[in-house]
Amino acid sequence: MKKNNLYIGWDIGGAHTKFTISFQKNDRYLCKIILNELWRPKKSLSLIINKVHEKYHDKFNIINAITMSGEMSDIFKDRKEGVNQILSSFKSKNVTSYIYNIDEGLIPIDSKFKHLSVASANWHIIAKYLSDYHKNIVAIDIGSTTTDIILIKNFKCINKRKDDFSGLRSLELLYTGVLRTPIYSVVQNLSIDKKTYHVIPEDFATMSDIYRILSIIPAKFNYSTTADAKHKTIKDSFIRLARIFGFDYSHLNKSLLSRLAKKIHTVHLGKISCTIKSHITKNFDSKNNFKIVGMGVGQELVKSIANKNKWDYSSLNNFININYDKNITNPSDLAPSYLLSRLLKDYHE
Repeated sequence: MKKNNLYIGWDIGGAHTKFTISFQKNDRYLCKIILNELWRPKKSLSLIINKVHEKYHDKFNIINAITMSGEMSDIFKDRKEGVNQILSSFKSKNVTSYIYNIDEGLIPIDSKFKHLSVASANWHIIAKYLSDYHKNIVAIDIGSTTTDIILIKNFKCINKRKDDFSGLRSLELLYTGVLRTPIYSVVQNLSIDKKTYHVIPEDFATMSDIYRILSIIPAKFNYSTTADAKHKTIKDSFIRLARIFGFDYSHLNKSLLSRLAKKIHTVHLGKISCTIKSHITKNFDSKNNFKIVGMGVGQELVKSIANKNKWDYSSLNNFININYDKNITNPSDLAPSYLLSRLLKDYHE
């Protein structure tokens, strides 16, 4: 009996491995985010791949598509080695695999390619997929560590970004996210009631603590480790937050810490919003002729920014009409992985 195809879109990050399984002949999908720090033993990625393949290979013909941003991990000598090492985890498998290439789209894993067209190409998948949906789009993917701003004008991607360096330079890649980003990279001091609170530039707390305290990102969607490798409770987040200001947490300073968390959130939101506004002012005629599409674990921030500016907003899930369960990992949470699985499915069907 002929097996149905199983399409897996892999997005290999430095700290997390994300994959989406799409099934042949129906709209079923499965999304997963796994903590997998590449600077730990390299075998961990192969173990994840093997586990997924072993679960499905008896019943399905597995077809992989791979994108990445983990090639910049400092375990690798350079990005070229990173790309090759990550892809080597797939080459040894007895399955069909493709790579996402900015210049050519999906290509067989054994093809010749320039490593820079594969390195950190995951953002481009969003541009490629959404460019057919609406004339003008500003897609914003706020993840654990970075924010990608994807610009589509007249159904074409107009990003200047070709790699991380050019993305940072053009402000289309912001190295700020809602989980792993250290607080001192967002703000260095704050004033409350005429008192100045200085942020210690140590990895005592991260933005995940801010968004947990403010109930913006529930603990169950926080897929990163904490700064002190301890629990993801609100109390533990208060303890970590107090530490970056040089004092200890107690119930007496809980209100102060909540106010500090709100101020940090305001600064963070303002920085991201300012960059988005500059792209919109530069590239679009009015606030009515483009659509804001939010995605990533920090998509609530995108929604807040859009609402404040009265921009037309939609989450990725709603924009492309995906049925989803908001209580589990869904396509908006790992957009490149999900959209890659869809591109792969379209390629074969």
